[in-house]
Amino acid sequence: MIRILCNGSRHEFPALPITIGRDQDNDLQLEDVNLSRQHCRILRTKEGIVVEDLHSSNGTFVNGAKTQRQVLSAGDTILIGVTTISVDWDAATAPSQPKRRPDAAEAQALADENRGLRRLIAVTRMIASEESEENLLRRIVDSAVELTGATSGYLFLVTLHGLDFRVARNARGQDLEHPEDKISRSIAREAIESGRPVVTEDAGGDSRFASGQSVALLGLHSVLCVPLKVPDGPLGALYLEHGKITSQFRATDIPLVSAFADFAAIALAAARNLAALKAREEQLRQSRARIGRLNARLKQLLRRQAQELEGVRADLALSKHELGMRYDYSAIVAEGPAMRGVLALLDRIVETDVPVLLIGETGTGKELIARALHHNGPRRSAPFVAVPCASIPEALFEAELFGGAPGAAKGLLAQAAGGTLFLDDVQAIPLPLQGRVLEVLRKEGEGSIRPVAAAAEPLDEAVKTGKFLPELHARLAGATCKLPPLRERIEDIPVLFDQFLDAFCAEQEIERPTLHPEVIDRLQAYPWPGNVRELRLEVQRLLTLQKGHITPDLLSHAVFSGDPGAAPPTTLPKGGLKELVENLERRLLVDTMQRVKGNKTRAAAILGLSRLGLRKKLDRYGLGEL
Repeated sequence: MIRILCNGSRHEFPALPITIGRDQDNDLQLEDVNLSRQHCRILRTKEGIVVEDLHSSNGTFVNGAKTQRQVLSAGDTILIGVTTISVDWDAATAPSQPKRRPDAAEAQALADENRGLRRLIAVTRMIASEESEENLLRRIVDSAVELTGATSGYLFLVTLHGLDFRVARNARGQDLEHPEDKISRSIAREAIESGRPVVTEDAGGDSRFASGQSVALLGLHSVLCVPLKVPDGPLGALYLEHGKITSQFRATDIPLVSAFADFAAIALAAARNLAALKAREEQLRQSRARIGRLNARLKQLLRRQAQELEGVRADLALSKHELGMRYDYSAIVAEGPAMRGVLALLDRIVETDVPVLLIGETGTGKELIARALHHNGPRRSAPFVAVPCASIPEALFEAELFGGAPGAAKGLLAQAAGGTLFLDDVQAIPLPLQGRVLEVLRKEGEGSIRPVAAAAEPLDEAVKTGKFLPELHARLAGATCKLPPLRERIEDIPVLFDQFLDAFCAEQEIERPTLHPEVIDRLQAYPWPGNVRELRLEVQRLLTLQKGHITPDLLSHAVFSGDPGAAPPTTLPKGGLKELVENLERRLLVDTMQRVKGNKTRAAAILGLSRLGLRKKLDRYGLGEL
């Protein structure tokens, strides 16, 4: 029984020979792009168990030494491509071989491996102490170049936009200019996507990269590219090349550089975590300092307002006794004098049966006032019937008000007997029916009705033009109350906003969002042609759009601009969408650089760019001096 251990998997074969390679026709197929289709085979000879190279492109190595045919002993390690395998067999499978001393080639390979391991330990210790990401990336490339004898090294990092150059260095530890013109991105992508090293002895003649234009144009020869990866995914790739010599990189370099790349990836992830931790600590320090300043300012304001506190409390209590109010109008917001005058009038007539005519624009809360009159008055236990006169088709008006055929439901006027009848948009009652309405309202006794009518404009013009009966007008206008539009009571807007917001949050069972102060400023600057009703719809809209915080940009365009007729912008600058995006990008670059006082590292972190990427964008917009 022959046992082959490969990449943590154990494969057993009952007999020899065993062929190994990329083709599925092999006894052991391996997914290693660096292998030939039929790379090598293991067979039994008179000498013992033998590994034999099948004229592969990248060769077969036993214990670090390249071989064409080699007798295997227990413990030997075979390297093909970037895959390491070991072979074990039962004692009966092959005759035992006397122990032999390693030949000169094997001894040299072991010595080279030991030197490589010592150098690996030295460079990993060096980069482990580096905390700056920029310095760490340079040390990683310099160390990899030193380990392998490469002429140059490059380091890519994976970003949302693809592969991003971060470091390009030569063997003398100097930065290379225009590195994007010197390497093959297709080789780097192959290493990152496969998660395995890619090595080629002569990139120009390698069929794997025949379609890569950069390989042919650059005349690349020896290339070794290993991925930098952590458990969360790939961070980038380390790309090493020797542009003048083929077969520069030895098979023993692959496990050495792979081990180094794994450690480098861990060090890079640790440096990033440390930088993020320091940034959070700085943000926390700044937040604490800001809170300290705000607390000090708050204490100063509280001390300054201590003497005025009693007066403020009296104002917030709505001065019920000063206004002579006897009844509860808590459902009506009246922070300013305009609505307080309305409540003072209500308070004088609430206990009477005086008909009331409410004049006010749409959305000013006429029905709310009518209900306050009813629920505070002597008819509070009787019905309150609201009639939306403008919403009833003229053909159905008579049946709605006075009822239909015998046995049908009572009309609205009959339903209001003994209570309050609220006639909203009273001017919409058809002229032929106005007389009958007047007759019902003139009725005295236990079933009499207290009328409260409402109209957007005074009815004088309708009476003058014959569209409204003067007698009905006189009957309804026992007391006329003009309701102010919301634009004339802006001090009520913050309270109305809070009421609507709390009500919607309770209705939807969600937590109340925080509020940017500028939102209230813009609400108070808007004229509100739709009055309180329009404000209520705006609050409902804001609650739908918010994600924990209501900011000015969530306001409808009309409210944000302060112009009811304003429409959202639909035109682009002359340069179209490209110019619009470039203008925005340039403004963001200027604002960010000014905010961080020219610190390019901080600016790049804020904008999600590399330092090289930031430098390119600054140069593109002529901002290199910022």
